Amino acid sequence: MNSDITFVLVGTTHSGNIGAAARAMKNMGFNELRLVDCCAHLTKDAFARSSGADGLLKAAMRFDSLDDAVADCQAVIGTSARDRHLAVPVMSCREVAEEWAQEKLNAGPDADAYGKTAMVFGRERSGLSNEEMDRCTRLLRIPCNPEFSSLNLGAAVQVVAYECAQASNRVSIMALDNGKPAKADTEDQDPTASGEAMQHFYEHLQRVMLNTGFLDPDNPRHLMRRVRRYFERNRPKASELNILRGILSATEKPFPRNKREP
Repeated sequence: MNSDITFVLVGTTHSGNIGAAARAMKNMGFNELRLVDCCAHLTKDAFARSSGADGLLKAAMRFDSLDDAVADCQAVIGTSARDRHLAVPVMSCREVAEEWAQEKLNAGPDADAYGKTAMVFGRERSGLSNEEMDRCTRLLRIPCNPEFSSLNLGAAVQVVAYECAQASNRVSIMALDNGKPAKADTEDQDPTASGEAMQHFYEHLQRVMLNTGFLDPDNPRHLMRRVRRYFERNRPKASELNILRGILSATEKPFPRNKREP
């Protein structure tokens, strides 16, 4: 079973679709399902549609918010069939899978230190909201008929799980052909900041922006959303985020500069 990727369903309203998603995941060797604001998932219809993936369905974890569900994830991939005009990169399902698998290969023996990648699927009718897309580092689109791009949730999960499984297999074969994967460079060993760490950073940044008057609480417009999109598009490493937090802290409580004696 592959535990590097967790599948996150947001706002699912039909329990059978959750069962279908569990079936698709287990078919491709993935075992971690997270549910955000979803309907009951341990129902007769869900178990019937899971076709034997009962254990995966029973182990599914429920969360109150997307932030909580992806707190331990270094990459958050949002799926959408519609143009959102967002600043985050838009990639095909295969491109996302290849990028994930290549990063896993580059990490070599240190792959476990890089945390999880979340594949996030939205509501059956409306998908993910813009606010939920703000939490994503990539936007994934499944290429399909532009005149009929509606995919059942279970089918969408199946396509994404298949591409990720195939990409993982290809990278494993490459690693065998090339011998043991080389240990990552020192710079690469610094993991990307987690979702939880980024959320603390955004709260800290907003507080500083408000206290300095840069952000007008009465007329915020879309400033924080644009800031979020920039940093999610270029999510910093953990050490880089510590530097940014340090700058913010120094802005809040500046140290007096040393003055030369006359």
